[in-house]
Amino acid sequence: MPRERCFSEAEVLERLTDVFAAHGYTGTSLALLQQATGLGKQSLYNAFGDKQAMYLQAIDCATRRAAHVAGAMQGASDGRAALQAFFAAMLDDCASPDPGRKSCIVTTGLVEGLDEAPLAWALTSRWQATHELLRASVERGQRDGSVANQAPSADLAELLAALVSGLRVAARAGRSRQQMERLAALTLGVLDRA
Repeated sequence: MPRERCFSEAEVLERLTDVFAAHGYTGTSLALLQQATGLGKQSLYNAFGDKQAMYLQAIDCATRRAAHVAGAMQGASDGRAALQAFFAAMLDDCASPDPGRKSCIVTTGLVEGLDEAPLAWALTSRWQATHELLRASVERGQRDGSVANQAPSADLAELLAALVSGLRVAARAGRSRQQMERLAALTLGVLDRA
């Protein structure tokens, strides 16, 4: 008879996600994953598959973690408020002492330049989903008058997506929350230009 698993796969996946977010795909060793989860190599492989499979599941886990942000954006009073809700959540993560929150698995993976097809597709599709979320909020704001800048919404979303990456790097470089808030305010100020 096979032995029953005596751990929660969901909890272990949360820990795997934190490790990959903090160290990247390349920088994450099996030893780091074992240390973070308290599980042996075989238990990890049996539950999640190889390192690539673990990473893909971790990307999905990180996406589920962020789902509440999209909900807050949809419930916002206007497009500008939706963007403010997005960046408020981003600043909360960046200012967190938790390395798993401070880092973004997608941003880290894209910066690593992972070229293995399943990994590259998973990362770029998540990045594109974030871009689309920002673009839709900009466009909503242009329609409802809360965003004065009438530049193409895709271009403004590209600028805001660059701010996302910049905040993640600033957080890793030790910038304070106040410094990151000023950076976000300066960037979001472009939305006020008619």
